[in-house]
Amino acid sequence: MPRTNALVDGVKEISRPGETALVRERMPGLYATVAFASGRTGLLDLSVHRSRVWAEVLESLQEAGDPAYVEVDPNTSLITEVLLPSSFSVGRIERIPDGLQVELIISHARHSLRRSNPDFEELRRTLEEARKRGSRVLITETLDGHEIIDARPAPGPAAPADGAQQRR
Repeated sequence: MPRTNALVDGVKEISRPGETALVRERMPGLYATVAFASGRTGLLDLSVHRSRVWAEVLESLQEAGDPAYVEVDPNTSLITEVLLPSSFSVGRIERIPDGLQVELIISHARHSLRRSNPDFEELRRTLEEARKRGSRVLITETLDGHEIIDARPAPGPAAPADGAQQRR
């Protein structure tokens, strides 16, 4: 799986803010603990504005039963990134000078996978396999450029082909 500190998972529970024994001595402050369906956990430092926003986003995703893309610092367990993966079918995959341009059905944006991504080959294989099988994948992209940073098979039954689950 790409990025060992990243997970795409459902939110099981978000604890009430408080001090946690895990970080009390090293990082004083108030933290919310986020438990994911897979059993992994991460911490949100509620003294940081974006973490408070992420807590609201994660609560929303939990209520909707949608997965989150989350990066967790392996040393501190702090959540360092929260993004929204979207379910797509993969159309054409074309070579471009710095990687691949990927058609995601039904998006009108230009999506790319850059060779500079350390997981380029694994992500390319995931996208090509999904295209060949006609299966859906959960795609996570950068906020500013539709650059694919994570791709993995979408869980559960096939989503509607009309893009109803698309969030972009």
